[in-house]
Amino acid sequence: MICAVKKIPFILFLLCTVLYAQGAQKLTYSIIKELDVEPVSEKNFCGEECDFQLKIPYVKADSVMAAIPDLPSGVSFVSLRRSDYADETSGTKIELWLTFPDAGTYRLRFLRVTINGKFYNIPFKPITIYENPRNMLPQLVVEFDNGTELVRQKNTRQNAKAVFSSPAGTPLYFTVYLQYAVQLVSFYWNIPKNALFTELERYEITKGMLRNSEFSEEKIPVARFEWQPLVTGNAALPEISLTATSYNGSRVELSMPDSYVQIVPPVADENDFSGEDTFFAYAFTKLPEKSAVSVKQAVSPDDCRTIATLREKERNELPFGEARRERIAFERQCGIRNAENEPTYFVRNTLICLTIIFAVLLGMAVMIKKIPAIIIISTLGISCFVMMIISAVRLSSDSGIFTGGGIRAVPEETVDAVESIESGRLVKIEQRAGGWVYVRVGTSGGWILEDTVISIR
Repeated sequence: MICAVKKIPFILFLLCTVLYAQGAQKLTYSIIKELDVEPVSEKNFCGEECDFQLKIPYVKADSVMAAIPDLPSGVSFVSLRRSDYADETSGTKIELWLTFPDAGTYRLRFLRVTINGKFYNIPFKPITIYENPRNMLPQLVVEFDNGTELVRQKNTRQNAKAVFSSPAGTPLYFTVYLQYAVQLVSFYWNIPKNALFTELERYEITKGMLRNSEFSEEKIPVARFEWQPLVTGNAALPEISLTATSYNGSRVELSMPDSYVQIVPPVADENDFSGEDTFFAYAFTKLPEKSAVSVKQAVSPDDCRTIATLREKERNELPFGEARRERIAFERQCGIRNAENEPTYFVRNTLICLTIIFAVLLGMAVMIKKIPAIIIISTLGISCFVMMIISAVRLSSDSGIFTGGGIRAVPEETVDAVESIESGRLVKIEQRAGGWVYVRVGTSGGWILEDTVISIR
C-alpha cells in the first residue's frame, strides 16, 4: 500500500507529460497567424507555371478546404491540390499553380482556407517574376572605369549619342560583358582610326565553352581594353562584335552601342610644351584619313601566277623534282623564303599501294597465325594509312597564291583591313562567299576578294 502511494506522483507526472504533448501538437490560432503561402522555387519566370505551397500542421487533409484566390488581372489559375504530408510534423499540404504574364514583383492578397469548419485568410509572400529565358536575347554590356555603362541588346541601329567627354590622348579603360547567354561563339574587334587600342585581357568565356544552362542575370566578362583617342571630335566606340547563343538555342550577333565619346583638346601645360618641344603636339591634332594598314606589294601579280603554275607542276612530279627546285629558286628570287612545299600525287599513290600490300600481308600473317609478323605488318600498315590520309587531305585542300593586300574581319569593302599580308604568300582557302574568300595564313585569317588569290589546281 505504501509503495502504491509512492508511485502516485510519478504516474501524475507521466499523465501531465502526455497531456502536454497532446496539447503541443494541436493547431492553434497563433500557429495559423504564422503561416504563409510561399513560392516553391526561388526563380520563377513569366509564362511558366509557378508553384506555391502552404503547409498546415497537425490537421488531416480531409479537414481542410481551400478556395481559388482573387487574382490580379493577367494572372491565371492553373490548378490546386491538397494532400497529407509528414516530415518534422504531419499535416496538410496545399499546392497552388499560377501563371504570370509579365516580369515584376507581385503581391497577391490571400488564400481562403477552411480548417475544421472555420475560415482563415492566409497571406501570400511577395513573388518576383523574371523574364522567360526562352524569350530573352543575349546583350552586350560595356562598362567604363569612370562608371559609365552602355547596353546593346541586338545588332540594330540606334540613335548615336555622346556618353561623356575626355581630353585627347587620355587612356580610357573599359570591359565588355555578355549577359543572358550560354555560349560565346565568336569574338573579334578592329583597330579604330586615329587612336591607340590594346586588348589588356581576354576572359575564359572566349574559349567557347558552354555555360550552365540554368538562368542567371550575371554579367560575364569577355575582354578588357585600353582605348586612347588621339584626335579631337566625336570618337565612335571601337568596333567590337560578338556572336552568342541564347537560352533558347538561337544565335545572336551583337555589336557595340551606337555611342561616341566627345574628345576635347587636352589641357596644355606651359611647362610641358614650350620651345622646340611643340613638335609633339601633332599627336593631338586632326590627322589625314588613311587606311588602318599599309599594303606591301613585293611580288607582282604575274610573278604570283608563275609561282602558282610551278606549284601545280610540283604536285604532278616526283618529290624533289625539277619543278620543286625551279619553284624554290624563283621564290627566293622574289624574296620569299622557307615557303611550304607542295604535296605530290606520286607520294599519295605510293602510300595507297603500300597500304594495300600491307593489308594483304596482314591477312596472310593472320591465316598462318604469326604473331610477331602481325604486329610488325600492322604497325607499318597503319603508319602508311595515316600518312596516305594526310597526303590526300593536303592534296584536296583549297589553296592559292595571294597577290597581296589587307585581310578583313568581315567580307565587306567598307570595313578597314585588320592585317596586311605581303604578295606571293601561300594561303589556305577555307570558305567562299560570293566574290570573297576566307583565307588562313599561319595563325592569321580573314576575308579577301576572290580575284586577289590565284588558285592552285
